[in-house]
This record gives sequence, C-alpha cells and structure tokens, in this order.
Amino acid sequence: MTAALDPIGAHVAELDRVLRGPATVKRSMITEVREGLADAVAAHQDRGLDPRHAAAAAVREFGTVGEVAPLMQEELTARQGRRTALLLVVVFPALLLAWDALWMTGHGWSTPPSPTVAALARAVDGLTVVIATAALLLLFATFRNDPLPRWVTRLTGLLAALGVVGCGGMSVVMNVLAPHHDGQSLAASPATAVVIAFSATAGALVTRSAIRSLRFARGCRRSDEGADPQVR
Repeated sequence: MTAALDPIGAHVAELDRVLRGPATVKRSMITEVREGLADAVAAHQDRGLDPRHAAAAAVREFGTVGEVAPLMQEELTARQGRRTALLLVVVFPALLLAWDALWMTGHGWSTPPSPTVAALARAVDGLTVVIATAALLLLFATFRNDPLPRWVTRLTGLLAALGVVGCGGMSVVMNVLAPHHDGQSLAASPATAVVIAFSATAGALVTRSAIRSLRFARGCRRSDEGADPQVR
C-alpha cells in the first residue's frame, strides 16, 4: 500500500524500520504514535476533511521521520542503557555472593591458593564492586537529560564489556593456575555446577546487553548527524 493511499500506515512503518531499541519499549512507542495519528485523523475529519486529506494533515502535523526519529531513538537508546546498567547492578553482586557462598560452604580448593591466585581472586572481587557501583551511578544518569543518553548508554556498554573481559578473563586464569585435582572436585560438586551455569548465563546476558548498548548508542549518534539511524 503506497504512502498516498495510506499515509498513516506508511509513516508508522518507516518509523518502525529506522528505530532500534528494546523491543517492548519500541513496540509501545510505535503503538502510541499510531494511536496518536489516528486521533488526529479523527479530529480533522470532525472539522470536515475527508479521510485521505485528514490522514495527510495528521502526518504533516506530526512531523517527518527525519524530524521525529532522532528524538524517539534517543529515548530508546536511553532505555537500553538503563536496562544494561540495571543488569550490571543485579548480576555482578549476585555473582560475587554466589561464589563467596560456594567457598564458605567448603566447595573451594582443598589446598590454600597460591599468592597469584589469591591476588586474582581479590582483583575479581574488587572489579565486581567497582562495576556494580559505576553501573548504579549510570542507572541514575539514564533518568537525567544531561549527559546525553547516548553517552550514558555507551558507557554502560563499555562497563559491561569490561566486566565480562576483566572478571571473566581473570577467573579463567585463576582456575587455570589452580590445582587440577581441585578443579575436578569442583566439577563433581552439584553446587559448583549450578554456580558455574549461573556465571555462564550471566556472562552471556551481559555480553549481549553490552553489544546492544554500543550498537544503539552508535545508531543514536548517526541519527543526530542526520544519517539513517538504522543499526545493521
């Protein structure tokens, strides 16, 4: 159906095409736009315009995709940053508590760790606290207009990437340096298997959220520069 025959549908479809962000939030925004345009059409028809001219007038008053998409994309980008920050605030302290509980219940190494492993363990704990604290600050920042949401979202993506690479990398090195027989005993423990599975799932979720935050922040920047905000 062409824009001339259905300007409302064409306008909404184009917005849906160029916007990128959390699916639920985007769907809600698109629905709100469609309903708002429908109300505007009804108002113009009440003033005597025929349906086709009423739809064209409603679209004209709403603004072109190039005018409204950057503002909507900025909001979607901020929402993605908020989701990533919230995920970090929840996941990293949970991981810290889960692994600490594992060691405290006797599922850790049977022999004292080497100085290197102990130092890595402290570094992982410290980085976890730093990431959770920074994420909490960024979470509050997503509700503000300054700094711009795209920068907040980009920072949450970088912070999430740091958490995965930093904490994940040090954890891998730490376990490689640990005694092999202890690793075997850990693998045989159901509690350890649960924590490992939780850690792997959390890492995958954080990685996905980091990638989405960085991609959406880049898309928001492009839309501000007047380019197509679509992120491939």
